[in-house]
Amino acid sequence: MAQNSPTWYDILGVARDASPEEIKAAWRSATDKFEPGSGTGQFRLFNEAADVLLDPDRRAAYDADLAAEVEPTPGPAPTDVEPAPDVEPPDVEPPDVEPPDVEDAPAAESASGPGLLAVLGRFNDYAIAALAVLAVASIALMVVLGMRIQDRVAVADAEPEATATAERALTAVLSYDYQQMEADRDRAVRFLTPAYEKDYLKTFEELLSTGPEGSPGPAVKTKAVVTADVLDIGVADSSRDLVRVVAFVDQTSVKGDAEPVRFQNRVVATMVLRGDDWLVDKIESY
Repeated sequence: MAQNSPTWYDILGVARDASPEEIKAAWRSATDKFEPGSGTGQFRLFNEAADVLLDPDRRAAYDADLAAEVEPTPGPAPTDVEPAPDVEPPDVEPPDVEPPDVEDAPAAESASGPGLLAVLGRFNDYAIAALAVLAVASIALMVVLGMRIQDRVAVADAEPEATATAERALTAVLSYDYQQMEADRDRAVRFLTPAYEKDYLKTFEELLSTGPEGSPGPAVKTKAVVTADVLDIGVADSSRDLVRVVAFVDQTSVKGDAEPVRFQNRVVATMVLRGDDWLVDKIESY
């Protein structure tokens, strides 16, 4: 994290020693300000802050990163060094050296002879090798950039598809009618991964289960009809094959002739790509 940039604590407006209850309350207060269909970027930012700070392991690692951010310490100041005293060099007579015999000098040592050509030839080889390295590096960079662009395009394409499927899935999974429980169950299962289907069926069967004497299950016994309506939905985070969405869901429950009861829920649905289909792998309520 860059120094002086806002922390997750700053974004939610809580102290760094805030309890999970305080963090969750701040998150709810922040996200409650948004009307359906507005503020998607800020909505995602608040969700990401809450995800980190409500996870004990991720919060501990994040706090450690914050503690590691310290100002760089200046190096030691240079010490004062007195300049060396002026000393005159001693008188030294140059030795007698006979000039070389020009005729004995090898031809390769002349300024314009083969020696210079050889040096230029080696320089040319180095230049070619350097250009080859640069060419390979450029190709590698283009490949990496191309892969990143393709990945971003894939993520951009994934978000609307996963979000649309999540909205339909939440409506089906969170609704049921005591008169058509099996049909409602089968409709919901179509949106679930095999692993999450087991959890869903276990919960659903508790609504259908009968007592030891063949008494009806709770939903049938109370003649319960529950309908779900997704008011707003937004992407919390995403990758090529996994998208987590946060949704505001209203559930209306009617039991027999009683007055309807309305529940406001906030859920996070984890969507995963299986083949060509987006499926629900987990639903968590906040």
